[in-house]
Amino acid sequence: MNVKVCKFGGTSMATAKTIKKVASIVRKDKLRRYIVVSAPGKRFKDDLKITDLLYVLADEIIRENVTTTFDVIKERFLTIAKELHVVRPMRVILEETFIKMKQIKTVDFIVSRGEYLSAFLLAKYLKFEFVDAATLIRFKRNTIDFKQTDKVAKKALKNRFDVVIGGFYGTTAEGEIKLLSRGGSDVTGALIASAVKAKEYENWTDVNGFLVCDPKIVSDPKLIESLTYKEMRALSFMGASVIHSDTFYPVAKKGIPIHIRNTFNPRSPGTLIHQMIPGQKHSSPITGIAGLKNFTLIVVEKQFLSEKVGMDRKILSFPEKMDISVAHFPSGTDTFSMLIESKFLIDGKLDILVSQIRKAIKPDLLEVSQNIALISIVGRHLMSDNYNMLRLFTALINDNITIKTIDYGSSGVNIVIGVDGDDYSYAIQSIYKEFFLKGEDE
Repeated sequence: MNVKVCKFGGTSMATAKTIKKVASIVRKDKLRRYIVVSAPGKRFKDDLKITDLLYVLADEIIRENVTTTFDVIKERFLTIAKELHVVRPMRVILEETFIKMKQIKTVDFIVSRGEYLSAFLLAKYLKFEFVDAATLIRFKRNTIDFKQTDKVAKKALKNRFDVVIGGFYGTTAEGEIKLLSRGGSDVTGALIASAVKAKEYENWTDVNGFLVCDPKIVSDPKLIESLTYKEMRALSFMGASVIHSDTFYPVAKKGIPIHIRNTFNPRSPGTLIHQMIPGQKHSSPITGIAGLKNFTLIVVEKQFLSEKVGMDRKILSFPEKMDISVAHFPSGTDTFSMLIESKFLIDGKLDILVSQIRKAIKPDLLEVSQNIALISIVGRHLMSDNYNMLRLFTALINDNITIKTIDYGSSGVNIVIGVDGDDYSYAIQSIYKEFFLKGEDE
């Protein structure tokens, strides 16, 4: 369908002034027919998001100790509504919503009202139709039912245009409101884009798009103007948090591009995310660099370990039984490594896990290294030329960065290296300089 689905984040919906920017963007393109919004975010640094206030309110309602939190939330919405000249309908729905909150008394329902009210407000201002996400997004137990959502939303939105929908929530088959994880409005937008077979899914936020790396580590890093779904997933999984890491699932199957745009700088080209980018090559073989800190590395060596069938499965069963997630499991001849977020190994769990491995396989060597950082170097052309690997590892060695572990991603678009946590920033700076600045310096 020749339409666009647009999602606007909490910063875009924070004040009447920002909502007027949203409305201006929507009106400038007649293809923008489906709008998904977050609850109002922070207006200034020390402000509270509406979602955070709703979590406080939920606790008060459940404990039957309601204070003035709802009044604060109500005043935030009415202040916006007054400047947008939609006070009367907003006042009515706020009172109705508070009554329902005290009747239903679940955290998910109460917190979801941030997006519900935000969508209602924008719909009134734009003179669009308000559509409750509860009628579109379906959950099966505690996870999104993608197939049922696509079916229900497709039917519900058929021949309906110019609508505003709240993100972040949906319902079970029994009609119970359920929340997505934080940042889930991104996923709601993708689900709607999939259901209506949109030409493009625009995700409007407060940054220009994906940057090559963290601007706190590298000053003024380059903007990534285009990347693939696989590259986006690899970067998001490793901490590049421009959009929710699950956003690509609903749109990837149907080949719908995601366009990251900046509400406050709409002239920026943003970042366009495609299924494939045929024939296009970056000047750099690297698309982006992302990473996470605070991992623990467990390295095990045992003679003839590789010849024992099922040993990998047996070893991984130990952390699984302890509800410990293993981020990476690089292995080699008679050796394997486990990289685990250190937060999963508190309260003696590390000692228990190590003891189980020692008892099960009686290793020749078992080493534990803490304060490990993982860095994902992402690029669809990265591994097409061996010279890229030479440049990568030479740059790190020349800057005295010791590589603790290497894991070649199975997707073929990234390499994950482990370094000492103290070397994390230096390693990213070294890689960025080699692949993005070296030509400029020469």
